[in-house]
Amino acid sequence: MIVSDPVYLPIRAKIILPFFVVLLLVGVLGTWLATARLSLAAAAEFDAGLLRASLLANDRLEVLETDRLAQLRAATDTLGVPEAVAGGDGRTLARLLTPLAGNTTPANLELRVLDRGGHQLLGVLGSPGGPVTLPNIDSQLSPLPPVQDALAGRTDGMGERNVFLDAGLPQPELYWIGPVWNSRVQVVGAILIGESVADVAHSIPGSSFYDGHGSLLSSTLPAARSLNQAVRQQVTAGQAIRVMEVREGHQVGTLFSDWTLRGHQLGYLGTSLNADGLTALLAQLRVLLTAIFAAAGLLTLLAGALVAWWITRPVEELATATRVIAAGDLAYRARVRSRDEIGSLAQSFNHMAASLADKTGQLEEIYFSSMEALARAIDARDPYTFGHSERVAAISAEIAAALGLDPGARLALRRSALLHDIGKIGIADRVLHKPTQLNDEEAGTMQEHPRIGYEMLKGLRFLQPSLPGVLHHHERWDGAGYPDGIAGSGIPLLVRILTVADVFDALTSERPYRRALSPEAATRAIIVESGVRYDPDVVTAFAARRQAIAAIVEEIKAS
Repeated sequence: MIVSDPVYLPIRAKIILPFFVVLLLVGVLGTWLATARLSLAAAAEFDAGLLRASLLANDRLEVLETDRLAQLRAATDTLGVPEAVAGGDGRTLARLLTPLAGNTTPANLELRVLDRGGHQLLGVLGSPGGPVTLPNIDSQLSPLPPVQDALAGRTDGMGERNVFLDAGLPQPELYWIGPVWNSRVQVVGAILIGESVADVAHSIPGSSFYDGHGSLLSSTLPAARSLNQAVRQQVTAGQAIRVMEVREGHQVGTLFSDWTLRGHQLGYLGTSLNADGLTALLAQLRVLLTAIFAAAGLLTLLAGALVAWWITRPVEELATATRVIAAGDLAYRARVRSRDEIGSLAQSFNHMAASLADKTGQLEEIYFSSMEALARAIDARDPYTFGHSERVAAISAEIAAALGLDPGARLALRRSALLHDIGKIGIADRVLHKPTQLNDEEAGTMQEHPRIGYEMLKGLRFLQPSLPGVLHHHERWDGAGYPDGIAGSGIPLLVRILTVADVFDALTSERPYRRALSPEAATRAIIVESGVRYDPDVVTAFAARRQAIAAIVEEIKAS
């Protein structure tokens, strides 16, 4: 029977045919697409300018806050101020702080001093003509929570100094407040540095400030209005809202964001730019593009890009399959999407991947067999440990079956058990074969064999699931094991199983310095250490299979 090759539709045809159709539509849709794209670009540029203005406004607020905090710190740290505040000595405070108020920048900053009870001891306003005494408004300031916090010495995530907005004054004021501490670390009063919101706004061109209810506090723009509820609901700590509106015949774009100082939202900040230029530019672009793009080739390019993506997508998927298989997942296969050259290539790739997986599996088995033979040879170096790894693997398999482990985990456990003592190849015979108990130095040398084995095998990718057993089979449930002292569920389950199996075989095997225990005695010794050396769940599974385990051990020893 002769099987004919499948009929392919060449990729060139897939590209040319769609383009031939698309060219018929270029003249009509091209102009519209180009206009829309340029309009979006112009709008994006305006938005970027608006965002830059907003960022500059927030930077200016940060600089302003830094300056006020420095002035507040200078006032609270002035020598003699704590004693004068504690003694209610307004005259001394005036002598100490009035020069400071007269030298502040800008000149129209308020400086107020409150005693421990919130009563004003001093109030001065810096002005070009010299400091001016301010009226007493302690009855209005003292009940405010930030003032009470400062007088009580309470701190927040930003420290002991705070900021708040007093919108109840005829001209809304922004205050920075800090406590005054005496030498016994007691709060004796507080100092406030105040600046009108109008002055803050005038230092930031195109800015408008609103309180938490959206009421306008101050603005450098004409015809500014309070914020409506819809805008306020959309503004969050991480979300600014752009609003376009007409003010006195001009198109204005405003970016509204939250107004936050020292972690407290005081209200809202609006930064505005005139959008008349944007509107005029867009109108000119529409006229110009209508004339230039009579043939409107932009749609053709867009269609070409879409077609190219459609055609090259299988190639990209094939490249992804190549990367996945190169990373070690030999079971991955490329998806065959079409009956063309690329589809044929994907099929060939999958055949190659299957062949590679088969050969890799064979190589892994051969390599593991070599490692297993080496491990058995290490066991055979000492007649007392001959067959130890094989028995540990058999015991581990029984415990794993009792715990219901899946086949993949059992394979990793078996490999781990067969290779767990391979690091003993790096232990000297005088230590490994010593007929008596090891001294501390020799014990320390012997304790290196898990890490030696791990270092030997860590470069073998197919053994990665088994390496924890090689490295950690001497860890203990209580964390007193080695080499890393990990404890409890921090020890992988396969390692906890291997540990019990290893100890059981060791206890039931002859050693030059002790006699072998019976399976029953060894089982009792392991159960006694449940929850101390061993995982209680693993011990329970081991005990449930103890008769089968004892029979397997005897059978292997007899063979």
